[in-house]
Amino acid sequence: MPLSLFRYIAAIDCHQQSGIVDTSIRHWKSTDCSYSDDEINVIRYEIEYVFDTDVQIMYTIEYDDSVIAANTCPECWIHYQVIVDPLHAIKPSKKSFYNRCQQQYWLKNMAMISPDNIHY
Repeated sequence: MPLSLFRYIAAIDCHQQSGIVDTSIRHWKSTDCSYSDDEINVIRYEIEYVFDTDVQIMYTIEYDDSVIAANTCPECWIHYQVIVDPLHAIKPSKKSFYNRCQQQYWLKNMAMISPDNIHY
């Protein structure tokens, strides 16, 4: 039976937003891959999450340090990629968002319809 990538993204998002570590997250390793491009600082982090099921998910976020107008959802690139799936059961194997608002909207909708939803 396929598992939804949603449950892993929800656990990672909870950790990213609140600092609370879901019990299913065994450990994580963060790498700062930030760089400068034409005098714009680009902030990029890659965080590899390992879950208690030995599933490994690479979370990547990238954004620049430009000034953002108030009341907007700043553009950033968020990407989740399954890098180890011992049972080959996680579908889809990757998911991307172009800002946090899009990601939060997707998480909210998935929480309502997903059979393996988790509540935070």
